[in-house]
Amino acid sequence: MSKLQESNAVENNKKYKIKTERSQLMASPKNKEIDGQEDLARKLSDNFKGYQKEIEKLEAIVDNKEDQIRKLQNLVKLQQKEIDRLTHINEYLMQANQAKLSILRDERQWNQGSKSNVKIKNHKCLMPLEKKVNKIPEDNTQSIKLFRRQTFRNPTLMKYHQEEGDTFKSERNTSGSSNFYDILQQEDCFRTNAILNIQLSDEDATVQYNQDGTVSLMKVLLDSEEIFGEIIQSISAQKLSFLFDKFKRVMSDHQQLFILVLRLKKIVTGALQMNTSVLLDDALQNIIDKCVDCLECDRASCFIVDQAKKELWTRVAKGTSTTIRLQFGQGLAGFVAQNHAILNIEDAYRDQRFNTQQDVKNNYKTKTLLVSPILDGDKCMGVLQCVNKANGFFTKDDEALLQIMAEFSKSVLKNALNHDAQMLIQNKLRHIIKTGIILQGKQDSLLELLLSSEERLRSLMNVDLAKVIYLDNYLYHINKEGKITETQNLLGIVGKCIDEQQLIAVSNCYTSPIFNPTIDIETNMPIICMPLKTQNHKIIGAIQVVNVKGIGNISSNSDAKVNSIDLDMLELFCQHCAQSLMQCKVHTQK
Repeated sequence: MSKLQESNAVENNKKYKIKTERSQLMASPKNKEIDGQEDLARKLSDNFKGYQKEIEKLEAIVDNKEDQIRKLQNLVKLQQKEIDRLTHINEYLMQANQAKLSILRDERQWNQGSKSNVKIKNHKCLMPLEKKVNKIPEDNTQSIKLFRRQTFRNPTLMKYHQEEGDTFKSERNTSGSSNFYDILQQEDCFRTNAILNIQLSDEDATVQYNQDGTVSLMKVLLDSEEIFGEIIQSISAQKLSFLFDKFKRVMSDHQQLFILVLRLKKIVTGALQMNTSVLLDDALQNIIDKCVDCLECDRASCFIVDQAKKELWTRVAKGTSTTIRLQFGQGLAGFVAQNHAILNIEDAYRDQRFNTQQDVKNNYKTKTLLVSPILDGDKCMGVLQCVNKANGFFTKDDEALLQIMAEFSKSVLKNALNHDAQMLIQNKLRHIIKTGIILQGKQDSLLELLLSSEERLRSLMNVDLAKVIYLDNYLYHINKEGKITETQNLLGIVGKCIDEQQLIAVSNCYTSPIFNPTIDIETNMPIICMPLKTQNHKIIGAIQVVNVKGIGNISSNSDAKVNSIDLDMLELFCQHCAQSLMQCKVHTQK
């Protein structure tokens, strides 16, 4: 028993040693490195499988694209075959058209030469067509219709009758038919919208009308009932189809003229209503309403050109309540105002000149546009813009009608602008009278007088910056702190104005070499400087104020333009101001 126990103990010790050695091997760094390599290999294999799946997906996409390319290539081949087929058909039609023209030319030459070959005495069997028809029994209407149909539509039969010298062709009728065949080939050169073209004179429109192929054809065809009957009976099937097209064109022109007369009636009645508008806002609203009604569009705008600011503006836009301002050349309206040309746009968003910002602001989609300038000689007063034709696109007739609307709008805008100018003059005159009264009450203090004068001058010219300078051995003016400042020398633009005793208008102060910030207004806006003169023409100072009307000349080196109304108002203001300064001087001396 003890031996067995000893042997078992030895075996257990061996097993324990094996386990400890194995655990030591597992915990050794080499074993950990092997495990890390196995994990890395496992990850690489997983990544490889993922890449294989992605490659398979890409191969599937490539196969799909190749199928699409193959289908597109087949479609291109089909389209190329269709193009070849249409090209062949077009060549065939061109050849057929040339053959038709040659046939018509030969027939015309034959008709002109048949006059000398007419034989009245011979061929008694070939009687006029009307007489032959009378010989057929009256009850046999079917035979009559068949005979006429064969005569009209069988060129060979017709040529046979003509070659035999048909006796119903007299000398007059032969010349009339020949003239008819010549006129049948004339082109149509007159269009209904030419009547409405204001730039086309009545004489030129009459010439176009008389030279039109359809009009000339109708004159010959309807010259007499006898000629009409003979031409209709002797005409070939081809020419009869041409004649049918001419009649259809006459009917179409008649319908267009009827519609144009109705639309012109709307414009005339609208013009009478527009001329009753005196205020500018009412005039603009009436013009827009009549444009929408007569041009059958969704919206319209009437822009007014401000030449001083080089911009267009409108107070009213049909369907919106916003004020739109555009610079010259900006958008379609700015382009029309700059180039004095009418524009008919079928797709606004395909035109690079179209400004999409207004559509975004108003949540609106502009599709078609018709824009026309309102011209007063060579000067553009405004622009009419019609948006989105009710049915389809704007036509040439719409262009002519809008030009007529622009002519009526010119007089309406002139009246409204003149009324506004008169009201402005009246308001300025009231302002001048009130200024004189106010300044008379400020004659006790030079400071209060200068402050009140500058305030009234700013209000008169509707600007933020103005100065009144008093000259009495020194230059007295108000500084930025609101106090009187004395200057000994004649400085800046004011000094030059007093020295030369004349008005000075500067387009840009900062570019003027005589500008002096000590006494002149500090602004990059154009200014006006005018001397203050007494009744004895003695200079006692000057005024300096921003010239809003000269903004258009800021970028130029030339003198700024001065509005005549503003100039008159400034002269009246200078008279009141000079008188008040003299009275103030008298009060201070006492």
